[in-house]
Amino acid sequence: MKRIAETEILRYRESAAFVKGYLDGGGSGDSKRFAERQRWVWAVERVRTFLRSAAPEREVFFARLYQLDVPHAKRCVVQESILRLSMELYASPQTLYRWREEILLSVAIAAVQAKALRPY
Repeated sequence: MKRIAETEILRYRESAAFVKGYLDGGGSGDSKRFAERQRWVWAVERVRTFLRSAAPEREVFFARLYQLDVPHAKRCVVQESILRLSMELYASPQTLYRWREEILLSVAIAAVQAKALRPY
């Protein structure tokens, strides 16, 4: 489930753009895909909102690790990104790996709540 959640997090910006375009009147007839994308966008935004209020440093880590706000020229390997972010955020790589696992679990749980992910 965490692997699926991570894949959908990486597709977040694409999904958010699709949902926005659909709501602005650009979508026609693809309501099933819209509903699925909207559920995943909701799950990621729900976790970001929670982290922003409970642990702002984790929300910054989440947004920067998965490039949720700003696209970068190339996707880095997670290990390289965590090492770079550990230096920038003054946290050990072990801490960031633990945060990453907690975030992935939170997104998976939010996706189950949104019915984007069905564990059974």
